[in-house]
Amino acid sequence: MNKKRILVIAPAWLGDLIISLSFLKALKRKFVNHEIDLMVNENLYEVTKYFPDISKIIPVKIKHGKLSFFYRIRLGIQLRNNHYTKCYILPNSIKSSMIPFIAKIKERIGYMGEFRYGLINRIIEPVDREEGMVNRYLNLLGSQYDESLIPRINYNTHKKIVNKAYSADKEYIVFCPDAEYGPAKRWPINKWVELANKINNQYQIIFIGLDQSIETSLKSIKTDYINLINKTSLNDILNILSDASCVIANDSGLMHLAAALDKPVVGIFGSTSPKYTPPLTDEYKKSIIYKNLSCSPCFKRECPLEHLNCLNDISSDHIRDEIYKLIK
Repeated sequence: MNKKRILVIAPAWLGDLIISLSFLKALKRKFVNHEIDLMVNENLYEVTKYFPDISKIIPVKIKHGKLSFFYRIRLGIQLRNNHYTKCYILPNSIKSSMIPFIAKIKERIGYMGEFRYGLINRIIEPVDREEGMVNRYLNLLGSQYDESLIPRINYNTHKKIVNKAYSADKEYIVFCPDAEYGPAKRWPINKWVELANKINNQYQIIFIGLDQSIETSLKSIKTDYINLINKTSLNDILNILSDASCVIANDSGLMHLAAALDKPVVGIFGSTSPKYTPPLTDEYKKSIIYKNLSCSPCFKRECPLEHLNCLNDISSDHIRDEIYKLIK
C-alpha cells in the first residue's frame, strides 16, 4: 500500500527556509509513516537538496512577489495526482495558499495571514512574536522548539571550492556583510573593513554576498582577504561556509545557513530581534551581538530615526573578541 503524503509550502526567503527545518523534523516525527514533499521557490532548490526527511522537492518557477496566476493553476491541477492528505502552508501570503487549494488537498493548515478564508480550511491561532519564528512554524503542529529540533543540513563536502576565484591556502573566516531586507539590518561596511584589518593574519577572510557597492570599500583592507561578492552560486556558498572556521553575518539567510551547517556563527542584529530569528545552533557555537536599544527592534528596512545606532554602536573590537572566543 502506498504511504500517505503530506505537502509543505516552504518560505520564500533563505533564512526562513532554514528555520523551517525544525518544523520539518517535528513533522516527520509526528507522521513517521508519511512521505513529506516540499514545495520551494526554484532559486532555493540547491539548498533543499540536502534537507533530511524530505521525499520529494517540488521547485516552483515563480519570481519572488509575482502572482503568476495561470502557472499556479497548472501546477495545482498537476498535483491532484499526488493525493495529498494534508498541506502545511508556512508563508502568510494569499499566493502561497492558492496551489494547495487548486490541488484539492482536503486539509490545508496555516495562519489566516492575508485573509485566506477558504484557501486555508484549518486556521491556527498564531503565537506571540516573542516566541520566535521557529515556534511560529512549530505551533502549526502544536509543538515547541527544543535542542532536539536544531536545524541541520545533510551536507558533506566531497571537493573543494569550484569557483576559480577562490584558492584557500590556510584557515579562513567568512564575512557576510549583506542583508537583502534593507540597510537597517546591515552593520556598516566601514566596520567590516575595520574588523578585517584587526583579524590575526593566521586567517584568510572571504567576503560573500550580493551587494557589489561594497567592493570599493574593501580595497582599504590591509590583511589577507578574498572578495567573492556576487561571484558565487548557492552551491559555491555551501562549499565555502562548510569549511569555514567561523562565519560573521548580519541577521540574514547566510547566518542561518552557516548555523545549519554547524559552523561557529557571530550574528549581528540591528533593526530585527534575536528573540525572533536567532541562529538556531548549540549555544557554544554562536555569539549574538545586539544592543537592545529603546528604539529596537523596529523591524524597519531603514532606520526611522536616521541614526542607525543599533548597528553603529557595535564596535569592530567587540566582534573580533567574539570571533576569537568561538574559535579558540
